[in-house]
Amino acid sequence: MKKPSFFKKYSTIIGFGFLLTFLSSFGQTFLVSLYVPHYQEYFGLSDGLFSSFYAAATLGSAFTLSWLGRFIDKRRLPTFVTAVMLGFALALTILSQAYYIPILILGLYGIRLFGQGLLTHSSITSMARFFTYNRGKAISWASLGHPSGEAILPIIVVSVIAAVGWRFSLGIWAVVIVILIPIVLRFLMYKAPFKLRRLMLPQTTSSAEDERAGKPLSILQSRAFWIVAPTNFASAAIGTAFIFFQLKLGEVRGWSPTWIAASFTAYALGSALSTLLAGWLTDRYSAQHLFPIYLGPFMVGLLGLYFFDSPWVFTLLVAGIGTTNGFGGTLKNAVLAELYPIAVLGSVRSLFITTMVFSTALGPVVFGFFLDRGYSFRALAIGSFVAMILFTLNALRILRMQRRN
Repeated sequence: MKKPSFFKKYSTIIGFGFLLTFLSSFGQTFLVSLYVPHYQEYFGLSDGLFSSFYAAATLGSAFTLSWLGRFIDKRRLPTFVTAVMLGFALALTILSQAYYIPILILGLYGIRLFGQGLLTHSSITSMARFFTYNRGKAISWASLGHPSGEAILPIIVVSVIAAVGWRFSLGIWAVVIVILIPIVLRFLMYKAPFKLRRLMLPQTTSSAEDERAGKPLSILQSRAFWIVAPTNFASAAIGTAFIFFQLKLGEVRGWSPTWIAASFTAYALGSALSTLLAGWLTDRYSAQHLFPIYLGPFMVGLLGLYFFDSPWVFTLLVAGIGTTNGFGGTLKNAVLAELYPIAVLGSVRSLFITTMVFSTALGPVVFGFFLDRGYSFRALAIGSFVAMILFTLNALRILRMQRRN
């Protein structure tokens, strides 16, 4: 009898991971940006003032995540995921009723924390914990929820906003999240093989050393953190900054908004293909050996932006960002599972996600600072390229570390 394929055997649990990353799109910058003009118009906010509010909300969510994300190791996974999805739905509801600026900031904080942060955290931590030999494939398939959301949701969101208004549309997404909770629990999580369902229980550490390894201070003092985190920080900060200012970049270079929007097909395609490729390569060669090179596609896009002005350069840039994000989404999560104890993986990832979310808040602020002072996008491109070279050299130190899992 033919042995079932990996995807067929574990389709329900991979579907669980995929759905959570897909739903996290409602807290990601690429979808939040579609609501920005409506927020600015209603509250009379300038670009700089709204960016500051968004950065504050994102930073707040990042610091909360470093504490809240650890509970995925200490609670039953279905309980944790249900709480996260309910929190996300509540945040969307609050945002839909934002008639005052403090409520707007609270809603943004909520969707960044529960959407971008904890939904993705729940998905990827689960995949890394459930699988050892096929960890790369599991993470890559679950991570496909991100490019799928990027490819599908913008046109849906824009259409719904046009049909019912921005406030009512946010309420619709909140209802959708609540409706999906029993589907996630009943048809995806509880249909997973028994050996995986056992891993949905609270995790216990095998030694005092492993227990200490999951403490925030120990993580910050570990060599692995200072090898992995800077590269993660650079890709998230610089990528978010270029996407945040994409329309301004297009205006400066004479590229139409239509071309910029259409170019995101290349982003989604690069992200999806590299995610799948990264899963196969990780299982074949290990994430530890591949991690130092994953910034490469982004660096190619930066060089194109520096040397050329043609519209295709933006397509190359976003394809490079998407490809790096696709590789990184698998590699940086798999490498944490290789270097840290599995029982404290949720604690480790929550701290790393904090640095990532922090960087997504800081990137646009830093770019805005330099743009306000007359620096060109060409200067920002070459500066970003040099920074990535330095972070890549630092990442090479990972090759000398001992693998644990």
